[in-house]
Amino acid sequence: MPLARRVKEETGMAVMAVGLITEFEQAESIVGTGDADLISLARALLYNPRWPWHAAAHFGATVSAPNQYLRSEPRQHAGLFKQAG
Repeated sequence: MPLARRVKEETGMAVMAVGLITEFEQAESIVGTGDADLISLARALLYNPRWPWHAAAHFGATVSAPNQYLRSEPRQHAGLFKQAG
């Protein structure tokens, strides 16, 4: 993250952080502290394609989901999905 932070400070451009970002808190911290404006996930999404949904559930957020997904909302995360529209 030091390189992303430095590029952002020096140029004022939006920057994306990438590389071994696997944990929800890690991703949130990178964006929350302003070290980067965006994160890019690779290995984490290959392992778990629904990583963003799991992160939303972890932080108590909601996911705008297409109608066909609404019936698959996990019981333990009732209210996670909201109808896309």
